[in-house]
Amino acid sequence: MINGLSFKRKMEMLPTIIKRDGGNHCFYCKTKLVLHKVIFVHLNNNRNDNRTENIVISCQSCNIKKINDFDMQIIAKAKLKQNEDGNYLSERILDESKISSNTSTEIDINISNFEITEKYLTEIIQTDNEIVYSDALNSCVYLCKKKTGHGSQQSVRNYISTLTSSVASFMIIRDENNKKLIVKRSGK
Repeated sequence: MINGLSFKRKMEMLPTIIKRDGGNHCFYCKTKLVLHKVIFVHLNNNRNDNRTENIVISCQSCNIKKINDFDMQIIAKAKLKQNEDGNYLSERILDESKISSNTSTEIDINISNFEITEKYLTEIIQTDNEIVYSDALNSCVYLCKKKTGHGSQQSVRNYISTLTSSVASFMIIRDENNKKLIVKRSGK
C-alpha cells in the first residue's frame, strides 16, 4: 500500500464509495457533500491502509472530530467490518451498465464478424468450389473491418478454424503445391 491516497486513486474510488454508502454525504453526520470538498477518511486511522473497504467520505468537521470521539471511532470500526464482510472491493462494485454495455458490444461484434466470415466462405465456395486459405483470411479481415469496424487476423483465423472443424460445413485440404485450400465438406 502507498502512504496516503493520490488524487487519481481517490477519483477511482469515489464512485464505488458513493454507490456502496448510498450517496455523496458525510458518513458520520449525513450532511450532503460538495464533491470538491470531500474528505477521504481511513476508518481504522491507518493512512497506509488504502483499501476501498477502509475508506469513507466525510466532511472536514467530522474528520477532525473523529480523532478524539470514541463513539465515532466505534462507528468507524463497525463500518470497516461491514465493508470487509460484505466484500465491498472496488473490483466487485463496478458500474454494471459499463460492463454489460462493453460486453454486449464485444459479443455483437464477434457474432457479426463470424457471420460475415461464414457468409463469405459459403458464397465463394458455392461458386468456385474452393478458396485459398490466405485469400479467405485476408478477405474476411477486410470485410469484417469494413462492415463492423473490427476484425483482427487472429479472430478471423479462429472463425475459420471453427468453420472448418470436424463437425462444420467446410474443411481445409492441401493442393498439389501444398497450398491450404478451404472446400465444402462432403456430405454437408
